[in-house]
Amino acid sequence: MRRFIRNTDNTRIPHARSGRRPTLRQLAVLAVAAATVAAAAGCDQHPDRSATAPGAQPPPPEQADQPELRPYYRQQPVWTACGDFQCATLTVPMDYARPNNGKTFTLPLIRTHATDPGKRIGSLVLNPGGPGGSGVETLRSGGADSFGKETRAHFDLVGFDPRGVAGSKPALDCAPPDDTTDQAPTGDDTPSPLNPRTEAERRAAVAEADRTAAACITRSGELLPHIGTVDVARDLDVLRAALGDDRLTYLGWSYGTSLGTEYAEQFPQRVRALVLDGAVDPSLDWSQRTLQSGRAFRKAVEDYADSCAQVVKQGCPAATPDGIRKLVADLYAKAAKRPLPIKGSPERLDETTLHTAVMMSMYAPETQWQDLSDGLTAARKGDGGKLAAIAKEKPSPQDEGPGSTGTEGDAPGSEAGRSDTPRDNGTDILTAVNCLDVPHPKDPEAYWPVLDRAHRESGVFGSSGVLADLACRTWPAGPAQPHRVKADGLPPVLVVGTTGDAATPYQDARSLAAQLPGGMLLTYRGLGHTAYGRSNACVTDAVDGYLVDLTPVPTGTAC
Repeated sequence: MRRFIRNTDNTRIPHARSGRRPTLRQLAVLAVAAATVAAAAGCDQHPDRSATAPGAQPPPPEQADQPELRPYYRQQPVWTACGDFQCATLTVPMDYARPNNGKTFTLPLIRTHATDPGKRIGSLVLNPGGPGGSGVETLRSGGADSFGKETRAHFDLVGFDPRGVAGSKPALDCAPPDDTTDQAPTGDDTPSPLNPRTEAERRAAVAEADRTAAACITRSGELLPHIGTVDVARDLDVLRAALGDDRLTYLGWSYGTSLGTEYAEQFPQRVRALVLDGAVDPSLDWSQRTLQSGRAFRKAVEDYADSCAQVVKQGCPAATPDGIRKLVADLYAKAAKRPLPIKGSPERLDETTLHTAVMMSMYAPETQWQDLSDGLTAARKGDGGKLAAIAKEKPSPQDEGPGSTGTEGDAPGSEAGRSDTPRDNGTDILTAVNCLDVPHPKDPEAYWPVLDRAHRESGVFGSSGVLADLACRTWPAGPAQPHRVKADGLPPVLVVGTTGDAATPYQDARSLAAQLPGGMLLTYRGLGHTAYGRSNACVTDAVDGYLVDLTPVPTGTAC
């Protein structure tokens, strides 16, 4: 069975800072519906650095003062040493409409203290993306290195696993007992095409998507209505209170921008500072997100062909950009008709696995394009092994999270070979949250015109995304609808956009910054996914200045 993975992050995608690829089962197509796709009006030029912004109104009473929620808000986490960090747990109601029904999520927390306690401002909560990225494993795996020295000096960095994710109890589990999706295809496999054209192929695609949804409903049906971003944002406010901060300081990458935006809409007067890097535009519907995502990934592959010589130097798979484009197109055509052999193995590289390898390589050119080039060169000579290895490479535990140079179970701040690493359920969370957060049609016939258009515009990079959306057809629906942001009273928010970002296209960052009251747009002119934590001093200084001193970022600032 093929599993489709998408980023809104919405991807579960690798973060460009780490150079690692997203957690994917071998046959998963990385169909990123990702974050598809201003002046600092009224900013004080000399803002107070305290956790409460000057002139801010008292926090609204709606949630914290509800009697049935007071026990959650009054929690005081018990922090204990865990390697080089401190760990604790936070309890939140499973259903905020019925918080006293006895059903809860217990969320794992992790923190590292401000490096200069005398300058400490408060806590900075991070979300590495996904949906499905573990904030706990992000910090365990070196994610603190993504933050600038000034930010680390002034803030405790806090990571958490959102409800249903990784170490959350309970955690979402959608994998059937006989799941074999980590296995690479053999010569006997007949995978369905990435662009189903015939009625029979489309019926098969619908049946496959329905089986994916049915498995999740069977195993975790009780959790599914309660793991959307609307509820995670409410958890984030409980966490803010438990950390002792009057207002939230937060940095979210990729899908983490969706969470930050949702928090801003629900609790605008409880925000101190939000950095949203790799933005998701909440005003787009499912088809707009998917079409935009397909175009962005196709453009990213074009960028790879055009810029390979500058990034990879002497290791490109062809001598010219046109030669690279022709090689990629030829390999797709060959793999679709007859999967490529893998030396020393009965497995073969089919079109789906090739597609996964290519898409997974579009997040961090500086670290991923060399491997992709080597894989394409080997495939041109008849061996699909290196590309197959990219497609099933085990990622860092934080998935698309920031800055790690460690590896799972053996990273800074963690014990080598730890046995307590929770199951990585990011594949399950991706589909569940995306389907809950963005309404999808129930009628399968509604998907085919979008698929046809997506393929015309973006080839398999578009059509594979529509196939990923099919799983949402029978999924429980959440309350959210596409909309422009409404967050009266929100202080200035910093949105960071990367011009060559395929997973969260730059136009999303521009749109989100324009929707937010006093939204500030910081542009990183470069390739890859997200910007902060990629060793760009210009981006680091601007983000750190905003987080620490609430320094506005002027309109038109670019790095």
